[in-house]
Formats: sequence, C-alpha cells, structure tokens
Amino acid sequence: MQVFPFNVTDEEYGSLMKKIGVSAAGTAIMRGRFSTKSFMVSDISTPAANVVKQEVLSLGGETAVPAHAVNCSLPKSCFVFSLRSDRIPDFVSRMKAQCWKLPQVADFVEKFCKSSAPWFSFSYPGIDTTRPNIMGILNVTPDSFSDGGSWTNIDAALKHVSEMVENGTDIIDVGGESTRPGSDAVDAETEKKRVVPVIAEIKKQFPKTVISIDTVKSSVAEAAVNAGAEMINDVSGLTFDPEMASVCAAAQKPVVIGHIKGLPKDMQHDPHYDDLFPEMLDFFDKSRETLLAKGFDEKLIMIDPGIGFGKTLEHNLAITKHLEVFFSCLDPVVVGFSRKSMIGALCGRKNPIERLAGTVALNTIALEKGAAVIRVHDVKEAKDTLEIFNALKEPSCL
Repeated sequence: MQVFPFNVTDEEYGSLMKKIGVSAAGTAIMRGRFSTKSFMVSDISTPAANVVKQEVLSLGGETAVPAHAVNCSLPKSCFVFSLRSDRIPDFVSRMKAQCWKLPQVADFVEKFCKSSAPWFSFSYPGIDTTRPNIMGILNVTPDSFSDGGSWTNIDAALKHVSEMVENGTDIIDVGGESTRPGSDAVDAETEKKRVVPVIAEIKKQFPKTVISIDTVKSSVAEAAVNAGAEMINDVSGLTFDPEMASVCAAAQKPVVIGHIKGLPKDMQHDPHYDDLFPEMLDFFDKSRETLLAKGFDEKLIMIDPGIGFGKTLEHNLAITKHLEVFFSCLDPVVVGFSRKSMIGALCGRKNPIERLAGTVALNTIALEKGAAVIRVHDVKEAKDTLEIFNALKEPSCL
C-alpha cells in the first residue's frame, strides 16, 4: 500500500477519474468536490456575518468570524469563509434571499466563479488571450533604475526591440520618463520627443507587435497612440492627469491601471496603509469608474498592483502571496517584478542586473497564481519561464 498527497487539478480531473475507474455518473457528481473557494468579506454588518457563518456551515464549509460576532457588540465585521466549489450555487441562492447587503455578496461570488481567469472578458485584436503574455520593457530614458541610457539612441532602441521580438515578446512597453523611486518628472514635450519617433519606427518595422506607451501624461499618451501605440500603461492609475481618462476613452485601446501611493519622488518615504488590500481595491474601483464614466469599454481594462510603487518590502510580499485578491476586479492582472529592489532586499543583490534569478522566481509564482501579463527586461528568460509554465498546465500521463 502507498499513501501520498495529491492535488486534483481541473485539467486532469477527467483522466484521473477514468484511471481510477469511477463511473461517468460518479465523475459528474463529484466534479468540484476536490477544490474549494475562499473569500474574505470586509466592512459588513455583524448580523450579516453571523448569517453567512450559519449558512456556510450548513453547506459543509468553514467560516471564521470575529469574537464580537457572538453578542454583536460591534456593528461591523470582517470574516473569511470557504466552500467546496460544487456548493457555491446553493450558497448564492441562499444569500440572494437575505438582507444586509448579502445579495451583493452573492452577486459577486456568482460572477467571480463564472468568470474565466486570467483574462476574464478582456478582448483586443493582436493580443493572444489563450495564454499569459510577455511585455518587454524599452526605456528610452537616461535615468531608469536598471537600463537608463542604454536605448536612448533610436538605432540602439530598434536593435533591442528586434532582439525582444525574436526572443518572444508579445508587447513592447515604451517609456520616456523614469518612475523609479526618487525620480524627478520630465515635461511632456521632452517625453514625447523620446518616445514618439521610436514608436513610429517600431510600428513600421514590426507591425504585428503590440506597442504600449508607459506614461502618466495624457498628451504623451495621445501622441503615442497617434504614432502607433495600441496600449496605454499608466502607473498612476489615471490619477496624475485629469485628462488621461478622456484620452483613453477617445482611443479605445487597452489600458493598464497601475496602483501607486504618492509620487515617484516620495512614494518610498515610509509608505503606510491602514488596510492594504481594501485600500488598493478601492483605488482600482475609482479608476475604473472614472474610465467607464467617459464611455470606455470595460473589456479593455487591465490592472497592475504596482510592485514597489509606494510599498514596503512587506507590502510587496503580501501582494505577491495573495495576487488572487485582485481578481475581484475581474480584469487581467499585469505584474512587474523585473529587477526590482524587493529582489535586492531579499537576495542581497545591489546591482539590478544581478536580479534575474529572483525575477524568474517571482514571475513563476505570479503565473501560477493567474497573472495575465509579466512585464520584464529579460525577454528570453521570461519566454523560457512561460514555456515551462504552459507545459505544466497540460494534462500529464495519468
């Protein structure tokens, strides 16, 4: 006899049941019973927390509520509950018949469980949503933290683009202003002079490659789109320039809403959050609402939790561990770990060039957690990471 732990994955469920000899009826009945869904609910009435606890327990799940829920001594609560996937429909049905905002909880759980990560409803020509994508970084700046000054010459920039395309990048992210911690902003005209000629030439030489403009300025974004950019990557989440949402709506190109706290100049000066994830999700909600109010197509939105943008090492680790939190937005998640200081802090690598192994490790974790796009300096190694990740997602020889 042998006993060993074994994770039943969705893609192998059918073949495993067949191997064991389970009947077709039994296979259908047990689908979903080997996986669980866990959710956290914050800032809801304490009586509602108690209702959820009783209903979840009756469905065979688990709920952790605060001690004050026993006598409702505090009006609000935060709690966690977990259910088998096949019991979710029953939970949703019961919650929709309740009050205290529990129908809203049910609506979210139902919508989330019916969605398909990592791309959810995202759709745009030229972007392959059947697999994660690689976004290659092209900084045409003199002062970026890792490769500043390397690609300021247009010939050097195009050579680097050629290498990234050959190595398998899906998107080229062109940036003309450094947003490293402590950096100073540059004026829009300077930024446009750096990025527009490069974007136009990339579009001419590599017409099938999707080009992204990495900017927080609406006029730069508009000029870049006119030159051929097909994506806008705003690390400020549209908060630095009040006209950015209007430009995005007019363009109707994919937009990456990045999260930041503070300005690049001061964002790493003791960043603080009272409650990290709710505050970040509130930020994304407000940015999404701003875009949608302008008539933007919600199927073109991505989000980036902004590793290193107003976060301590502890914040960055929490975000990485719980990347699934951001799937609550039902938007594809873009991650950017490449050569960042958290790797230096964890591994003792002061030189950003020496942080490749750490970048690969973090990207692998992010992909496993469901990231849709990994933003990288080193495309060849990212492609290898992605190929291995994809291979492990295929059914094995069970």
